[in-house]
Amino acid sequence: MRISFAALLAIPVAIVASPSAASEERGFYIGGALGQATFADWCVPSPLVLSCDDGTTAWKIFGGYRFNRYFGAEATYIDWGQVSGTVSGVGTVTADQTSFGVAAVGRLELTPQFSVFGKAGLLMTEQETPASSTRKRDETELHYGVGVRYLFTPKWAARAEWERTDQLKVELLSIGLEFRFQ
Repeated sequence: MRISFAALLAIPVAIVASPSAASEERGFYIGGALGQATFADWCVPSPLVLSCDDGTTAWKIFGGYRFNRYFGAEATYIDWGQVSGTVSGVGTVTADQTSFGVAAVGRLELTPQFSVFGKAGLLMTEQETPASSTRKRDETELHYGVGVRYLFTPKWAARAEWERTDQLKVELLSIGLEFRFQ
């Protein structure tokens, strides 16, 4: 039996292009993460600022859809936590910040289990600063980040990522879990 060189080349192409292989890469996922947020512009040097804490515990939930092995879209809700500072003549001032947004996600698989990803999108962010009267600040801002993902079962993955907002300059370093629907 003779097999042509063209037939041998067609075998890997057929495997890569098979519908079952493509369907394993597409699909919905959900997850959650816990981490540390830092408000970059919260603690400003001033003789009036007696003490300041710009770091807080934050959490998020997310869900998305992978269109193929490289690209997807993700929706996120983030509770950035609460920061505080003490100002001379005013007392303690706090700020709470939450965001909801969508982002495009690009992923590069380094091994079958390990991948890196980057994302960029928009967040609608609300910051509340209760004082003598509650002050609200709403922003629509750019949101971007990078991360790593480790698939430890066909449906479950661990994620670690760094993200940042553009206007309010809040950064989040988080670790979480992701569940893939198939």
